[in-house]
Amino acid sequence: MFQGIDLYSDTMTRPSRAMREAMAAAEVGDEQKGEDPTTLALEARAAALLGLESALFFPSATMANEVALMLHCSHGDELIAAENCHLFFAETGGPAKHAGVQTRMVPTPTGIFDAEAVSQHFNAISGPHFMVSRLISIENTTNLGGGIAWPRTTLAGVVERAKSLGLKLHLDGSRLFNAAVASECEVKSLAAGFDSVTICFSKGLGCPTGAILAFEKSKWDRVRRLKQLMGGAMRQSGMLAAAALYALDHNVERLNEDHENARLLAQGLASVHGVRVENEAPSTNMVFFENRNPKLDDLAFSQACERAGVRFSQVGRSRFRAVTHLDISRSDIEKTLEILAKIGTEA
Repeated sequence: MFQGIDLYSDTMTRPSRAMREAMAAAEVGDEQKGEDPTTLALEARAAALLGLESALFFPSATMANEVALMLHCSHGDELIAAENCHLFFAETGGPAKHAGVQTRMVPTPTGIFDAEAVSQHFNAISGPHFMVSRLISIENTTNLGGGIAWPRTTLAGVVERAKSLGLKLHLDGSRLFNAAVASECEVKSLAAGFDSVTICFSKGLGCPTGAILAFEKSKWDRVRRLKQLMGGAMRQSGMLAAAALYALDHNVERLNEDHENARLLAQGLASVHGVRVENEAPSTNMVFFENRNPKLDDLAFSQACERAGVRFSQVGRSRFRAVTHLDISRSDIEKTLEILAKIGTEA
């Protein structure tokens, strides 16, 4: 296990002592039979927060996303989403494997597109030879696009256009609370108009695992069956649900600290030799930068960082990502900048 300043991802968070105590004290039952009271409480609270009628607790946001695709699509239907979204780059071909969908990728470096792009990528030709555009998926915040919270007017325009075209809408909101904090609004307003929403608890909210899929009440039986099909039953999941409830009470407002630390990191990196910052004013908790040091290739750069006590994720050729989270302090950011400045000077 890496021992150091871990900016690899906000999935590196570990449950706090208080969260562990909440988990240990949780009232539990059999989730598969609908008898776990803590899980039921989380599902009801999450549905209300997102403005939808029902929700189910899942082991992971990836599983929740895949179930959402199967819920809305039939084999051969078309899914429209940003070319660099999580569904396409980090779910091991799940949309094709599980939902059997054709993917229509919207070119966009930021992961954000507008209503006109929806119309351009919608298949308006009907007939037995042609696929049917069925679903549009939005990722908020965008991941590889730069950790960006969607502008609310742009998001509303996409939702309105999708509905006018008869498309279903799924929101991959794994970091939706980051988006809400950055946008200074409730998550419900960002979820408005969507037919299903995923939120993840094991990233910025600091839980060991778990995700929610929220949806219309009329779809409950179908979603529950798909969850079972995917192996998502969790028995006494109340211990994990208790962590999520704790996170909703204690770890949402503090996301601003992560965003501030990301801005501090980006500002500092701008003056480090051998580094080019991609987003000098990060929207949320992600900083993207390039290794431009002529004396260190990407592997050597990464290894030098880890030896010195800081870790990033590499997400492209010479492209690295740093993600701030609740286990990263301001002093960690300052130390990271010292380490990178030293590596740049010595290389």
